[in-house]
Amino acid sequence: MELRQLRYFVSVVDAGSITRASDSLNVVQSAISHQLRLLEEELGSSLLIRGGAGVSPTAAGLALYSHARTILRQVEDARSSVAYEEAHISGSVAIGIAGSTAQLCTIPILAAARASCPDVILTIHEGVSDALVAALIAGKIDMAIAYASDATEKLETLPIVSEPLFFATTDPHAKRDYAGRASIELSEISRWPLLVQSMPGATRAAIDRACWRAGIKYVVAAEVNAPASMSAGVMAGLGSAVLPWVAIEMIERRDGLLVLPLSNPGVHRDVIMVMRPGTSPSRAAACVRDLALGIVRELHAPLLQAGEERAA
Repeated sequence: MELRQLRYFVSVVDAGSITRASDSLNVVQSAISHQLRLLEEELGSSLLIRGGAGVSPTAAGLALYSHARTILRQVEDARSSVAYEEAHISGSVAIGIAGSTAQLCTIPILAAARASCPDVILTIHEGVSDALVAALIAGKIDMAIAYASDATEKLETLPIVSEPLFFATTDPHAKRDYAGRASIELSEISRWPLLVQSMPGATRAAIDRACWRAGIKYVVAAEVNAPASMSAGVMAGLGSAVLPWVAIEMIERRDGLLVLPLSNPGVHRDVIMVMRPGTSPSRAAACVRDLALGIVRELHAPLLQAGEERAA
């Protein structure tokens, strides 16, 4: 017994005529008649009384008609339920967002997830990049917006943006020495005590890697992990720092702040999306991932442009 046969049978009974059912179903009469004969043969009973004025159901046909209507309605309900579940995304997703990227993007990502997938319970963990990568490997979070480092090399990654790093200072001697300069060479940062991340930290690692390759040693004024605290320390004259432009843009009052791009060589921090290899994200996780990728790229675009203009 096929659903098609039940659908044809119900349509013929409702129409009272194979001809009218043919018009309604947009199926030729011979095909309908053939399926009805197969249905009668399978059930071993005559289902329709055929006459010159049309057709009407037999007692067996009436019994089948009631069941067939119920079956077809249940099938349609099942289709609707499946379609709803396909369009309806729910579940729990945990995402980590590192450093200054979290300051910029956490609230926009929350807002976008609320609008696009309101039944997804989203948990956002903010922290140091490598700590978030460790949480990802341990299965505590589903994905992380982090910074490329040795810790991310064996994971599945998607590139987002590459941020140039800048020397930022309020030191009066540095401001005097570099007045009118378009950039500061990497070797020159060794002259100024720096506020840096404690290790591990992706921005610190990028600076250390570049300095190691160039044979440069810098002086650590203090280790500060929170981007906002590091920026505040620079503004308070407690040390200079090497920062991405996004962190500099978040300083509300920049009076007296000197910002110069690093050169010879320049230093970059790569923002990436990190996931565990060999795992397929749930529909909820895929929705959050795609939203987060778009938002981070969108919000970084004007900042990168401003940084490039500053470096030009």
